[in-house]
Amino acid sequence: MLKNKFFTTMILAAALTMLLAATAMAKEIVVMNGTGFEIHALALSPSESGNWGPDLLGDDILKPGEGLKINISGDANNWDLGAQDGDGGQVTFQNLDFRNASQITLHADGTGTLQ
Repeated sequence: MLKNKFFTTMILAAALTMLLAATAMAKEIVVMNGTGFEIHALALSPSESGNWGPDLLGDDILKPGEGLKINISGDANNWDLGAQDGDGGQVTFQNLDFRNASQITLHADGTGTLQ
């Protein structure tokens, strides 16, 4: 009886661990530049965070019509992307839900089309 209780507890613990691991998102998203301008800096942040992550482009430039694969990981449901052009102008794309998407096309008006 004690053995059965132990194994039942272990199975429940393993199931809970897998469930919690499944809630943390880790996926690749393609960011397409549909803004009409060159993006010189691109940053990602959970929507509830007050801080941007590092520049995802580094020294590269994302030209109109080009795409960039980025990796998203964490337990946030909604994300923000910040794009900056060569003159320092910025557009923020807010509350993006990437859970059922593999691509986003960024538009100059601050909207994004998820696919």
